[in-house]
Amino acid sequence: MADSESGLLEKKSFVVVTGASRGLGKSIASKLVAALPRSSFFLFLSRNNAAQEIIAAELMKSFPGVQIGCRKYDQGLLEQMVFDRLFVDVLNDYALKVSDFEQSIVVHNCATVGDVSKCAWEMTDVKSLQKFFDINVTGMILLNSAFFETFRETKSRLIVNITSDNSKVPYPTMSTYCASKAARDMFFRVLVSEDPSVRVLSYSPGPCDTDMLANVRDKSSNHELAGDLKNFYNEGKVLSCDTSAEKLVAFLKKNTFKNAEYVEYDDPL
Repeated sequence: MADSESGLLEKKSFVVVTGASRGLGKSIASKLVAALPRSSFFLFLSRNNAAQEIIAAELMKSFPGVQIGCRKYDQGLLEQMVFDRLFVDVLNDYALKVSDFEQSIVVHNCATVGDVSKCAWEMTDVKSLQKFFDINVTGMILLNSAFFETFRETKSRLIVNITSDNSKVPYPTMSTYCASKAARDMFFRVLVSEDPSVRVLSYSPGPCDTDMLANVRDKSSNHELAGDLKNFYNEGKVLSCDTSAEKLVAFLKKNTFKNAEYVEYDDPL
């Protein structure tokens, strides 16, 4: 098992969290800041830079010594210069070097659920479908490659892929989301087959109280799926984002998960 002899949460790390401005991404960012050494550096990426800057300021006040940078980032905007320069520019802006860090971590949380009002055969709009996969798959791959091109020399490398049971279960009206999650999971399985020294946790966070889940509940044209989700809310089965993020950190702390295998919230540690 790669690097199991020393803890993933004990190393001075350069950490990237996408979609850090709200919901699960905000919770994951906060829990990792609390768990990792204060000497680590965190980079929050999302389209809502103002919101994540507020989060960063609060965390730096609560955890003195930690450094957090924020950049406005649209994962669906596929411009080569963005991926070529993003991490190099951040290092330069904060007078950092790759050699300052024992470990590089990227949390791929950013995603969109897509149009859940349509069935699979109704996906006919070229631009919206292309934009969806640019955000959920292509942009994620490009960001991942750009990050590890910059941090290829770090001794320990960790990827957290936020996945979903949608990667395994064919939910009606969620064809594109299911396909994108399955594609991401397989991408990282191939990645670790090529380089087993990279540690990957594909974590399914369970039904979290996010805008995304509420959107499916309210807008899915499949009445059974919408009804099931409404029952989840009514019966108190929807998790808080903090609760799921805490379990994610616990999996990382224990560090016994099989590389790039699917792990979900309900799994035992």
